[in-house]
Order: sequence, then C-alpha cells, then structure tokens
Amino acid sequence: MRCSCRLVTPTRPVASSARPPAQNDRPREALLYDASLTAGQLVSELLRSCLLKIGLLETLDANLVTQLYTADRNYLLLELRRITLGDRLTATYTCPRCGGSIPVVEDLGQIEVRRLPEGEAVADIGVQLEDGYVDSQGVCHQEVTLTLPRGVDEEFVAPLAARNLPRAQDVLLLRCIKQFGTLPKAALEAYGIKILRDLTLSDRQRLYAALNKQMPGVNFLRAVECRQCGMTFQGC
Repeated sequence: MRCSCRLVTPTRPVASSARPPAQNDRPREALLYDASLTAGQLVSELLRSCLLKIGLLETLDANLVTQLYTADRNYLLLELRRITLGDRLTATYTCPRCGGSIPVVEDLGQIEVRRLPEGEAVADIGVQLEDGYVDSQGVCHQEVTLTLPRGVDEEFVAPLAARNLPRAQDVLLLRCIKQFGTLPKAALEAYGIKILRDLTLSDRQRLYAALNKQMPGVNFLRAVECRQCGMTFQGC
C-alpha cells in the first residue's frame, strides 16, 4: 500500500508518494530505539525510509528530506500514520484548571490542513515591530523578514528542546529570521538569541504570531472541553 498526496508548501503542485513501514521492517523499527538520534533526526530518517518519490524525484537522500519545510514534514507524518494505523487516534488531555484526564478519540481524517493555493510560491513573511531593536550604534531596527522553518532547523534545535523548550523555540525563531532591519547577517548570527531577549514582550509575540499565522500545514490545535469542571482549552 502507498499514499499519494500533494505537499502543502510547493512552488507548484508537487505530488509525493510514500509507503507505510511494514510490520516486520526491523530497520525502521530500530530507529525508535536509536538513542543517538534526536527527535528531528528521527523524523528525517523515518521519512527518508518511507518516501518513494517527490514530484519527479525518485532518488531521495537525507539532505533532501531535511530541506523540506516543517509544514510538509508534519503533513507527511500524519499521512504515514493514517495509512499505517488508520484514522482513529486515542489521545488523553490534562485539564489545566482541575488536572482531570480527558480521553478523546481523534479522527485524523478530519484534521484541518492549510495549503497554499496551487502554483503559489512560499512567500517571505514581513513583520513591522512596534518598538524594534536598538543596536550598539543607536540604530533602531523594526522591519523583520521571516521564512518558514525546515527540517534542518528542526534537527538543529531538537537537542536543546529536550532540555529547555522555551529557549529552543527562540533559537528556531532566530533561524527563521531572514533579515532584521539593516543588520548584516554576520551581526545577527553574532547576537544570537540575545537579540530576541532584548525585544519587548509585545514585539516577540508579534514575531511568533506572524510566523504561526502564515504557516501552512496541519493544524494540530483543537478545542477540548473538560467534563469535570467544564473548562474549554486549546489542546495539541
């Protein structure tokens, strides 16, 4: 069995084909127990071993898989799960108010997938900061250009995410910054996440909101209602 699907962020309609991992496929199963692989690397290796082709490309190496947008990687993982184990997924959420457990049976076939229109290229995301960043020369930089994250970015932040998730999120956002005002790329890399920490909270939230709003792909967020206290919250 194989699935055929159109990636969510192609510069033109691109079909991909994948096969589910066979139940007796020990090389793929061994990936789950390879402690040397980070979460990002595990996703890359799983996709590389299951993908048959992308568009006209039938020779897929690890580098190509890491260059896929995160949105496409998540979508491919969703489709692999569906063709391997079906659409029903039992999930358990914890209510942030009362701490109660909420079992939910998800229908993966009904999950929203936001796609770019056919033929539309992935565009950079422009953000105008309210307060901006003032460099050592006293210049205030307020215009930021973002690009969508890729697999290589996932792999880079994965080791940090296991230890410090908020810091990993900042590092991932930093890697998505294509241009920050008139700062040279070398200066941006030298400042590192300090440049984000020096921003006002509202400006940092503005950057995250712009990236999340423009991100195509699988929408994993859903409204969950606690049957014990009646609270409704966003689950993922």
